[in-house]
Amino acid sequence: MQHQPWTTLSSQQVLDTPYLKIRREQTAVPNGPIIDDYYIIENFGWVGIVPFTEDGCFLLNRQYKHGIGLAVLEFPAGAIDPHEHEEPVLTAQRELMEETGYSAAPEDIEPLAHMYANPTGARTRIWWYLARNVRKTGEQKIDPVEVIENLLVTPKELLQMIHEGSFAVQGQVAAAYMAMERLGFLRTTF
Repeated sequence: MQHQPWTTLSSQQVLDTPYLKIRREQTAVPNGPIIDDYYIIENFGWVGIVPFTEDGCFLLNRQYKHGIGLAVLEFPAGAIDPHEHEEPVLTAQRELMEETGYSAAPEDIEPLAHMYANPTGARTRIWWYLARNVRKTGEQKIDPVEVIENLLVTPKELLQMIHEGSFAVQGQVAAAYMAMERLGFLRTTF
């Protein structure tokens, strides 16, 4: 089966900020209907970093997320600033330091994955990095609206958190499994 792109008949920017753009399109689906109001989110994307300490622990954040009204456990992550979009690893290094006060040598940071957040309605790309041998080298430099608690957990504890649902942000779970596999804690059997 061949998939054909939809045809954009018209497009209107309905929100335009430095970090987020939303446009409404009228689109024609091949061999199908015309959709009058199809909304697409655009931004520079975001980056996550999976920090792993010299003594074998993952570094997590507990932080309130207003979108769901809950505190969640996750790895350090954040939006790509306009001057960083050519080198997402810069965002990874910045977010690690800002949210935790930890850092890693450049040679200890490696690409882990590239993902799409929601290809149905967003052009948001996500880059994941694995940082080995992270260590405390500074202090958190968080935004005034953020309260971030850092936790160190073993690979076994992280896997347990995933299975019990306390570490449950979708892309974060995928990055956790990929990092555990890369670090040799999980092995495929095929």
